[in-house]
Amino acid sequence: MKLEQLFDHMQFKKIVGQLPKTTIHNITQDTREVEKDDVFICIEGANFDGHHYAAQAVASGAIAIVARKEIHVDVPVIYVSDTTKAMAILANAFYGSPSKQLKMVGITGTNGKTTVTYIIEAILKGLQLGSGVIGTVGIKMNDEFLPTINTTPDSITLQRVFKEMTKKNVDVCAMEVSSQALVKGRVWGIDYDVAVMTNLSHEHMELHDNMETYQAAKKLLFAQLGNSYGKRKVAILNQDDQTFEDYREAVAGEVLSYSVKDRNSDLYATNVRYQETQTDFDLIYLDTIYPVHMNLIGEYNVANMLAAIGAVFALGYPLRDIIATIPSLEGVVGRMELVASFDDVKVYVDYAHSPDAMTNVLKTVDDITKGRVIAVYGCPGKREFQKRPLMTEIGIRMSDFAILTTDETLGESQAEIWDMMKPGIPPGATNYAYYENRTEAIYRAIEMAQPGDIILLLGRGPDTRYFDSNGWIYHFTDKEAAINGVARRFELKGMES
Repeated sequence: MKLEQLFDHMQFKKIVGQLPKTTIHNITQDTREVEKDDVFICIEGANFDGHHYAAQAVASGAIAIVARKEIHVDVPVIYVSDTTKAMAILANAFYGSPSKQLKMVGITGTNGKTTVTYIIEAILKGLQLGSGVIGTVGIKMNDEFLPTINTTPDSITLQRVFKEMTKKNVDVCAMEVSSQALVKGRVWGIDYDVAVMTNLSHEHMELHDNMETYQAAKKLLFAQLGNSYGKRKVAILNQDDQTFEDYREAVAGEVLSYSVKDRNSDLYATNVRYQETQTDFDLIYLDTIYPVHMNLIGEYNVANMLAAIGAVFALGYPLRDIIATIPSLEGVVGRMELVASFDDVKVYVDYAHSPDAMTNVLKTVDDITKGRVIAVYGCPGKREFQKRPLMTEIGIRMSDFAILTTDETLGESQAEIWDMMKPGIPPGATNYAYYENRTEAIYRAIEMAQPGDIILLLGRGPDTRYFDSNGWIYHFTDKEAAINGVARRFELKGMES
């Protein structure tokens, strides 16, 4: 694509300098990526300003700069009022609007986004369709995996990925859409066919002033879904969630509701039966009963399953065929994942790191355990200080024994985090202990477990990188610590005997 062709997609602009008739190699906002014949876009972030690096981009080979503020470089500058929006428009144009060639599903909400994307992926594979996933754990194109930094990458990365998906026979892309991505415009230009809402609970208050602005941020996905009827647009909304009426009114297209409580919803789950590693329920749609068997547990996962089924159903695939694929889903990594078992004790890893998520997980295991529930958890650093005592209280109240410890501290002092957690300890409570070292905490839980107990390792899920209070990043997973802890338990027993 020629420079002039690219910037024809921007109606309001001021060009300083003569655009060369050069074919663009690439567009980027990252000076580390700039090569010969690239276009560099100056983006202003919280801790940096791309305008300060324009000269560096030119030195690396950039042939044009997109800017909002005055800069002085030896190549043409295209001035616009909003470089973030310009980046979204230009990225979409440069890669040929690839999201229009895919069936796109966007999933937002506080909890459940990753689970819903993985269920959708499993359903698509069962239907023998090409699948794409973008989210917390990375990017998948069928069976190819790529790591990411953000839950929702920037608009250039997304358009580049979509273009690659079209080349690799992906039929449907399911992607997590964070509230931060919606507010910061990372998903501008994506042509979603289906938008899914999981739930809204207390989270990300370090990014949003209050729950009202957080709810408004999530609402953007549905308000931006489309206002014409040339192409089918469907919102999948949780009728059990506080956002239901507000988001329903924001959608121009059709709404498919789901519920585990309200039989008046379009997709309703009833007759739910839980076991230690699986759940059965009846899905009712238009007065027809569809039995569902899944290798996930918990009411919240029944809701996640309904959301995923609704999303694929809204794309036009038969409901009965969709449900037939579900028993093949083995589970979701880091979400109520059974990582170890011994002496009739089961150890689960779950990503729950908010009061609402913790409540749901603890309620689930309380319904299925034959013995005690032992919870191991901490609070992450540098975010949402007000939820720390809440999580402390929930864990101690809802488990038989709580072992409080560290989560990823992100450079914050663990002593400060623990001081903010302690006010949540219920008066007179004795069913808890504190171990600063997370490995030691996990080992202690495994040592004290008795037949029939369930151990929950909460907060980190499948995370493999640990950022400690000294600023060091190193490899650590709850799963590996649990496996090592079980081996250690048997070693100690062997030594005792």
